[in-house]
Amino acid sequence: MNGEISEAEAAGALWDFALRLYSEPGVGEACLILQDRFGVDVPLLLWAVWLGEGADLATLRAGDRTVGPWRARAVRPLRALRRHLRDSIAGLDDGARENWRGSVKRLEIDAERLALGVLAGIGRRGGRPDLAPFAAAFGLEPGCPELELVEAAARRLG
Repeated sequence: MNGEISEAEAAGALWDFALRLYSEPGVGEACLILQDRFGVDVPLLLWAVWLGEGADLATLRAGDRTVGPWRARAVRPLRALRRHLRDSIAGLDDGARENWRGSVKRLEIDAERLALGVLAGIGRRGGRPDLAPFAAAFGLEPGCPELELVEAAARRLG
């Protein structure tokens, strides 16, 4: 063996990292702010953090181009549907609506996991997280507090 891990192992490692990071205090909320206010693709962000210093501009753009069609065709429509299902619908039992909304949420998470699995095969990991290239690639202000919070949490995770 040459010390490299398989694509499946990389995808699993990235998914595990993403779950751990997202559950850190404040990270989930920061990710949702970045998503809703600035249009950040959260799986792309979590992948960039996982790559660390390997997340250069060219790699980030390649990842975005690769998962962009999936995000447009699957992730965003599922998210929009889930959000539309927050409110009561005339003639439909609220419990049934909430159950179905939960099913849509699981599909949305599965779609994001699929995107992360693809992203795991792009780029090389290395060094500490540095989200400055991510901010530059996606038009975020340097020192964006939500990005700084995510980066600091990732550094604490090691």
